[in-house]
Amino acid sequence: MKKYIVLLLILPLLSFGIYHKFYLSVTDINYAEEDQAIQMISRYFIDDLEKLFKERYGIDAQLKTKEELKNIDSYIEKYLHEKFIVSINGEEVPWNFIGKEYDVDVMKCYLEIPKIKSKKIKSISVESKVLFDVYPEQQNVVHVNINDHKKSFMLIKQNDKAMLKL
Repeated sequence: MKKYIVLLLILPLLSFGIYHKFYLSVTDINYAEEDQAIQMISRYFIDDLEKLFKERYGIDAQLKTKEELKNIDSYIEKYLHEKFIVSINGEEVPWNFIGKEYDVDVMKCYLEIPKIKSKKIKSISVESKVLFDVYPEQQNVVHVNINDHKKSFMLIKQNDKAMLKL
């Protein structure tokens, strides 16, 4: 009988560890000399994005399925333009949404800032509020690699901006 009571007390603690979810994205920002462009790859969990699209736009995106919305890229681009901002030398710069692909349970989004000469980049700053409106505990990791300067940042809701001076 005591074994069952102990088991009943321990089981909820074990299940918390198993079902606890981390809310994390990772973005790599690199300068591509051959293209004279800043190229970015952002990785987001598919289920987090589906919840976002349902709550924010009222749509059932059904990502990575045969029923995926045909115009989902426009929703992705619209949302990222609102929540992911890059500035170079203190000026916000537009980026292009190149596309997306899936890797198991992650969506990779490809972004690019074309026609930039690396020698003109004195600083780059990133503001990422992606998924903070759905998950306040979201963490957005940003890795920057420009002109042999490397730096990583952990952006959270209370501190969603980072800058790298070159």
